[in-house]
Amino acid sequence: MNTSGMLRGYLAKVMDQESFFFHVINCMEKQLIDWGKETILLFNWEKEADKVDGLFIIDGFSHSFILKKETLKQLQQQSPYSLDRKIWEALIEEGFVLRESNYIDKIFM
Repeated sequence: MNTSGMLRGYLAKVMDQESFFFHVINCMEKQLIDWGKETILLFNWEKEADKVDGLFIIDGFSHSFILKKETLKQLQQQSPYSLDRKIWEALIEEGFVLRESNYIDKIFM
């Protein structure tokens, strides 16, 4: 998957928190599909809740994450790929093995 750091920086600045979160999740899903992974992404974004629960089912294995919305906001402001990195790191901690790609390189630069 190809990604533009300049475009991502712009999106991080102009998108509201919920839209940016959905964009990041969509990018992650596209990357997993590009790797040939059977992927189901589930998450619960409730406007009133102070956290987001997520579940990735990748090739039959489940990987979950929980992030406070305040943390999501801070990551979005910190750098264009900070939120991606946080979620990928949560998957790695649960045993997911990353492969190389342009997108992954930008996240972990």
